[in-house]
Amino acid sequence: MSLLLILISGMVLIVLSADYFTNGVEWLGYGLGLDEGAVGSLLAALGTALPETLVPVIAIVFSGNSTSGAIGLGAILGAPLMLSTLAFMIIGVGLWTHGRREPTLPSGAVERDISFFLLGFALALGSGFTPESWHRPVAAILVIGYGWHVYRLIHTGRELKASVAPSRRLHLSSRTRPPFVLVLIQVSMALFGLILGAHFFVVGLDRVSLVFKVSGFLLSVILTPVATELPEVLNSVLWIRRRKDGLAFGNVTGAMAFQATMVPALGLIFSPWRLSPWEIAAGVLAWVSAAWIFTRCRQGRLTVGPLLTSGLFYIAFIGLVIAAL
Repeated sequence: MSLLLILISGMVLIVLSADYFTNGVEWLGYGLGLDEGAVGSLLAALGTALPETLVPVIAIVFSGNSTSGAIGLGAILGAPLMLSTLAFMIIGVGLWTHGRREPTLPSGAVERDISFFLLGFALALGSGFTPESWHRPVAAILVIGYGWHVYRLIHTGRELKASVAPSRRLHLSSRTRPPFVLVLIQVSMALFGLILGAHFFVVGLDRVSLVFKVSGFLLSVILTPVATELPEVLNSVLWIRRRKDGLAFGNVTGAMAFQATMVPALGLIFSPWRLSPWEIAAGVLAWVSAAWIFTRCRQGRLTVGPLLTSGLFYIAFIGLVIAAL
C-alpha cells in the first residue's frame, strides 16, 4: 500500500467515524441522563483518548528498551501540548468561520476540567525532579484524583438535569428514540473506526519520518500526537458547526484531564520518569497555555481571540525545536 493511500485511508476513516461517534455519544449521554458538559468531558473525551493512550502504553509497558521509553514519554507530553494549544486554536477558527465571537458553554464545565488539568499535570511534571521512590505514590494520587474528577462530572451532570434529546436521529436507526443497545453498537463501531483510522495515519507518518529523515523526537512529541488527537479535534469542529459548544470544549478539556493524570501515571510506574529539557519545555508550554484559557474562562472573557492565541504556544515550541536542529 502506497504512503499516500495509507494517509488518505486513515483520514477518511477518521472523518467518517468521527461523524458517527459524535452522533452516537450524544444519544448515549441522553440515555444516561447526563448534561452536555459531562457528555463531552467524560464520554466523548475518554472514547477518543484511546488512540493516543495506546502509543505510550505500547512504547513503555510492552517495550523495554530506552528508545521506546523516550518515544513513550514524548507521546505522553506531546498530547497535552497539542490539546491545550492547537486544539483550542482550531476551535477558535471554527467559531470565527461561523461568524461567532464567543462560545456558549455550560456554567463551570470548562473551568472544572482545566483546573483539574493544571493541578494534575503540575504534579506529574514536578515528579520528574523527585526520587523514584515517590513515583508510585504520586501515580496513585493521580489515578484516585481522576476517579474523583469523574465522580464529580457524573454527579454534577445528573444534578443539573439538563439532558436534551439530540437534534439528529441516530445514524443506525430511523426511530425518534432509538434502542439503547443500538446506541452502544454505533458508538463502539465508531470508536473502533477512530482507533483504526488513527493507526493508519500514524503508520503513514512513521513512513514519512523515514522518507524525509524526521527525528524520533519530532515524531513522538509533535507528529504522533497530531495524528492521534485528530479524533478529538475533528469531533469538536463538528460540534461547533452544530452549535454544541459544551460538547466541543468538553471533548478537548476532558481529554486534557485524562492525559494529565492517567497516562502520566503509567510513565511514573513503568519508566524512570526522568524528563529531558525538551520534554519539560513541552509540558510547561502546555500548562501555561491551559492556564491562559482557564484565566479567560474565569474572567468570562473566553472569545475567539484568546483561543487563536493559544496556538502561538505550539508554534513557539516548534520554533525552539527547529532552532536547535
